[in-house]
Amino acid sequence: MMGVGILLTCTIAFELFVLWRLRFDAFVMGIVLGGTFLYLDYLSYTSVGERNYDGASHLDYIQTLASTLRVPEVFSCAVCGHPPLYYALGALWSKTVLPGGWVPLELGLQWLSLLLFFGFLVFALLIIRSCTEQATTLRLAAALVVFWPSSVLNSVRVHNDSLASPLMLAALFFTAEWDKSQRSKHFTAALVISALAILTKASGYAVATTLLLVAAMRLRSSEVRSLALKQFTVAALVFATTGLLATMLRTSRMLRTPCQLMFGSACNSRYVPPLPDSPSRFLSFHWHDFVSRLETNPEDPVLNRFAKSSLFGVIHLGETFADARHELLARWLSWGLLAMVSVCLGGALLLGRASLGRYRVYAAAVAIMVLFLLAFRVRAPNEFHEDFRHIFPVLVPFCLCYAKLVARAHRYFKFLGYMGIALALLMIACSVGFFLRAPGSSVGAG
Repeated sequence: MMGVGILLTCTIAFELFVLWRLRFDAFVMGIVLGGTFLYLDYLSYTSVGERNYDGASHLDYIQTLASTLRVPEVFSCAVCGHPPLYYALGALWSKTVLPGGWVPLELGLQWLSLLLFFGFLVFALLIIRSCTEQATTLRLAAALVVFWPSSVLNSVRVHNDSLASPLMLAALFFTAEWDKSQRSKHFTAALVISALAILTKASGYAVATTLLLVAAMRLRSSEVRSLALKQFTVAALVFATTGLLATMLRTSRMLRTPCQLMFGSACNSRYVPPLPDSPSRFLSFHWHDFVSRLETNPEDPVLNRFAKSSLFGVIHLGETFADARHELLARWLSWGLLAMVSVCLGGALLLGRASLGRYRVYAAAVAIMVLFLLAFRVRAPNEFHEDFRHIFPVLVPFCLCYAKLVARAHRYFKFLGYMGIALALLMIACSVGFFLRAPGSSVGAG
């Protein structure tokens, strides 16, 4: 208990210091700290393997790397085909911060995930602040990101997404800043962080592609064409070298296809959906099933599974969340998500390309991530490849878009603005109610 108390004190102090240094106000600090306490409550009744179907494999990878200082053979565990950066960080954390058993290894790694998720929140706040000058918009978007249901799920998950997501979001932030200011330091930061994301998970190729796209767009300008060509060439060479390194680290005689070389065992044919893929499977959406059920079925359309995973993931949450209260809250959250998506889509159509031009990096990144996920799902049919967590950074532009549209509506139609704020607060309240353990309740197994 003393070890947990020390970790908690250090975590709160660290978060407050970072947010203070970045000049966020007390309200935003309160939002982040409130989210941290919710994540800690969720941690108190969640083990490494709960709501994290391959958590034990990630733990095995870390322990193997810590004990042998070598990357395990690709097929020695379910996730051993992933690049090693996250697992190297986990091994270093276990050797330097957790020696002596003063904190159990599993708890210590979950706490590492909590700190990494704080990094995700920091870059989310920086992105939101860079796109709005209104304090209320910043606070509303920040609260949505912090208390979003899948934020709670991912906050303490022992998984390489714990490092991949903040790296991807940081790369997008510096890419957008480079696009606006043309400062070389922003390009360098985006380049290095994108390469680190590739060495963490194949999802990093999406942010690398975004950076290359922005660099290619600069080639059209005659004023900076020479520098733009140099930067594009450097980025292409760095990403090609990083991708080759990531591929070489998973080389095995058992890997035969290009897909396996790039994504490892994720390209195996297990968990193939029971229904064959067709256009309707990707384009249809069963709204009644979406709002009436907490979980999805393998037979559900891809859009149903993807949208639901943005709230609750793709696996069964367990008996802890199987009562009537959680089912009611899940139904409200599902309705709320549909309403928020409708607002964002309608707003994007009404505002047009001109108004969205200043956010072109984030808009392009969202499109690229979704296309990459869709291509991955088509190439490797697997219900876990329909999971929103692969493109989790998309949550930040989505919440920012919603908050800005609410602020715009409030400027012209105050009633619509208040309705938008009420919907956001309802989503936040339902998410907190869904995950906050009721006083006196027993800890359920996932």
